[in-house]
Amino acid sequence: MSNANYAIFDTIEHAKAVLDRQEAKHASKAGWLMVTALLIESWDIYSMSFIMTHLKDVFNPSAALLGFTSAGTQLGAIVGAILGGWLTDKYGRRNIFMASMTMFAICAVAQGCAPSMEVLAVIRCIAGIPVGADVANGFTYMMEIMPKGKREVMANRWQFMFSLGILCAIVLVTAFELGSMDPNVTWRVILAIPAIPAVLLLLARHNLPETPTWYVEHGRFIEARKVAADYYGNDCLKDVVPDHDVTIPRAGWGETVKDLFSDPFTRRSTIFAWISNFVQALENYSFSFYLPTILAGLGIATLVQNNIAMFCVYVLASISAFIGPLLLPKIGHKGLSQWGFGLVAVGILVSVFGISRNQMIIIIIGSGIMLWGHYWSSESGQTVASLVAKPAYRGAASGIAYTFVKLASFVTLWVFPTLFENLGVVKADLIVVIFPVLAFLAASFILPEVFDHAVSADMLKKNGGDTEQ
Repeated sequence: MSNANYAIFDTIEHAKAVLDRQEAKHASKAGWLMVTALLIESWDIYSMSFIMTHLKDVFNPSAALLGFTSAGTQLGAIVGAILGGWLTDKYGRRNIFMASMTMFAICAVAQGCAPSMEVLAVIRCIAGIPVGADVANGFTYMMEIMPKGKREVMANRWQFMFSLGILCAIVLVTAFELGSMDPNVTWRVILAIPAIPAVLLLLARHNLPETPTWYVEHGRFIEARKVAADYYGNDCLKDVVPDHDVTIPRAGWGETVKDLFSDPFTRRSTIFAWISNFVQALENYSFSFYLPTILAGLGIATLVQNNIAMFCVYVLASISAFIGPLLLPKIGHKGLSQWGFGLVAVGILVSVFGISRNQMIIIIIGSGIMLWGHYWSSESGQTVASLVAKPAYRGAASGIAYTFVKLASFVTLWVFPTLFENLGVVKADLIVVIFPVLAFLAASFILPEVFDHAVSADMLKKNGGDTEQ
């Protein structure tokens, strides 16, 4: 590397260190607009768990086709996470979150118009692409527009928004059930209606700026200074970057992965994030997603009674998801993950006992314990992966991490109906318990504490800056 290239590299690292410690008055608003997308997406994804009985009545699909339709969004999200992560690093955070939400709204309407189960399955696969892209992009945006510490609390709120989306789905489905609406109308409206909040969110995001960090990474220093000054209210990059743009070569995928694993801290954090993301999806989609179907199959209660019970459970889960981020400053990502995965294992065991005895109250208690733990165990994996990655490939790193969520989701949603059928609910769920135990061990022995992580203060000291801006 030439002296000139070293100088540019030093300038970029210094600029990132400065930006990492800035805070705008409306940064929290931007963060909420990012995580709110998860409410809409979970509304769409979880709606499937409450309308599968309607789809059976209308189309009489095979178990494999029904499972694939449920899993279709997850399959598309794998593509979306990888593609969206790469595109947000290449073309900017703002461009991708506008494009992904537009595509999601279109797909939501298309789902409601599907003429057959096969067409619905294909549309749901396509609908998953903007879901994956938006998560990879949203986490990247939060890590670059909010200051250290606060960005992690905001990012961990993604599971709170997920739980609110599920509650929206339950309320809407239950209202339709009480109204005795035709099943063919019910499932269409349930899947299409998320297009409305998606459009509203798209309009609300319209004025959000590109992140100054992205401009810095691309050598677009003039725009970086302007956006930073507008967003943070001070020209924090005035004496940090030159007053002209430069051309900076982009890192390839191989270089990105190699760099992620070159540093022990980043390597251990990333490995844990991948394990955490995979397990949190597997435990959720093998148990809680299918819980309404399990209860209906046991004949313990009516669909409306099941929905009311699930609403109560998810209200509890929402409280857990809200509390989890507030605990981060005290127990960190390590402690939150340990408590989360531990409670998941206990909750599933209690529910399995209730299922074996056909006792609704024991099943609900176990489900409550499981979901309380699940929302704690699910919060940190994606946040950690985005937090420790360098801005140059943060979108790609976020996308790769999210593929572990969707890979586990897709496989689980497709395979577990058959597993339930062949092994029975009790044996199938006992197999599931193994995974949160493994994730608990990963949180205990692999994950270093990463809370409050930021670009090294050494860079600020080297350039004569204030480390506590």
